[in-house]
Order: sequence, then structure tokens, then C-alpha cells
Amino acid sequence: MIRKLQRGAVDVSLKAARVLPDRFAKLSGESAEIALDQVDAEVRDAAGRLLFDDELRQDAQRRRVATREREEALRLRGKAEQVKQEARETEQRRKSSAAKVERAQQERIDEQARKERLETLRTKEQALEEQADAATAKDEALRLQRKAAETKAKRKQAARNGA
Repeated sequence: MIRKLQRGAVDVSLKAARVLPDRFAKLSGESAEIALDQVDAEVRDAAGRLLFDDELRQDAQRRRVATREREEALRLRGKAEQVKQEARETEQRRKSSAAKVERAQQERIDEQARKERLETLRTKEQALEEQADAATAKDEALRLQRKAAETKAKRKQAARNGA
């Protein structure tokens, strides 16, 4: 019965002493709460040794184990968050790289299209020049043909007049 009262007194004292630190720890984050739980477990263990209370010491041991498990869970959540962040960064780099490759491909396609349009325009230009040369040659041929006809007509006329 005395041990039960002593145990209750230790428990109430620790809970009362933790009121303000618990509020601060909740604002500070889970690692602060874990630190407080570790201190609580150590104080309970020390009180159990001083009072020769095995049940209080077992409670302290259970609290230590629970605190270590929470600490490990916090570490694993942190690691998971880090892996998640790295995965996002990797995805961003992959998307950026893919976008660069796509832009480069589009630029090559555009450049090839420009070259093909330029070649088409050059071909058309050459064809137009050839048409212009042909038209000039045709005009020259018609002019020479008319000139020859005129000259022939003048000779005939001169031959008729001189005969």
C-alpha cells in the first residue's frame, strides 16, 4: 500500500512538473516531446531505485522502450521525407531534361524545315530564272525572225523595183 502511494506521488509529481515543458515541447516539435519522455523515464527509474520499487522501474523501462520506438519512427519519417524530396528533385531534373531534349528536337525539326523551304525557294528561283531566260530567248528569236522577214521583204521589193 505504501509503495502504491509512493508510486502515485511520483507519477503525480512528474505529471505536474511536465505541464509547462509539455506545452513548450508540443510547440517545438516531436523531438522535444521525445526528449521530455526520456527524462521522465530516467526520473521514474531513479525514483524506483531509491524507493526499491520494481514496478516503477519496469514502468520506466517500458517508457524507455516506447521512447526509443517513437524516436526511431521519427527518424524513419525524416528519412522517408528526405527520400520523397529527392524523388521529387529527380523527377524535376528528369522532366527538365526531357523538356530540353524535346526543345532541341523541335529546333532541329524547325531548322530542317527552314533548310527545306530555302531549298524549295532556290529551286523555284532557278526555275523562274530559266523561264525568264527562255522567254528572253523566245523574244529574241521572234525579233530576229521578224527582222529576217523584213529584210527578205525589202530584198524582194528591191528586186521587183529594179527589174
